[in-house]
Amino acid sequence: MEGLTVQAQEERRDYKRQYRLKNREKINRQQREWRAGNPDRVKQYQRKYWEKVAAKAVNIRASYRDYGITPERLNELIEIVKSNKHDAVVLSAAHRADEKAAGHIIMSVKENASYEALEAKQAAGKIERIALGRSDFYGTRRLFFHYLDTALSEIYNL
Repeated sequence: MEGLTVQAQEERRDYKRQYRLKNREKINRQQREWRAGNPDRVKQYQRKYWEKVAAKAVNIRASYRDYGITPERLNELIEIVKSNKHDAVVLSAAHRADEKAAGHIIMSVKENASYEALEAKQAAGKIERIALGRSDFYGTRRLFFHYLDTALSEIYNL
C-alpha cells in the first residue's frame, strides 16, 4: 500500500493473516454466497483467468511449420506488411505478439532488417532499446506472422 512505511505494511499484512485465520469459516461462507448469487460474474472471472493462462502458455519458439505457415504464405504476409494495405491489422497482430517489441517487429519486417541491424540502429541512438533477446525476438516475430495470418484469414473468410 502506498504511503505506509515498510514496518506499517508488515503490521497490516500480519493483521490480515490473523484475521483470515480467526474468521476462515465466515470468509468461506461469504465467498460461497457471493458465488451462488453471481454465477455470471464467476464464469466471467473463470474465462478471463483461463484466457490469461492460455496466453502465457504460447510457445514463442514454435516454427512457421508449427503455425501452419508455408514459405509462400510467409512471403505473401511480408508483402502485405510492406504494402501498408492492412496497417491496423498488422499493428494489432504485432501488439498481440508482444506489446513492447511491436514497433521493432514491424520495422524488422518492413525494412527486412535482422535483429543485429536493429541493435546497430539502437547503438547509434536512432531507435530505442529492443525489449527482447535475439531468440525471443525471432520467436515473437514468428508469432506475429501467425496472428497476422489468422486475422487476415478471418477478414477474407479463408
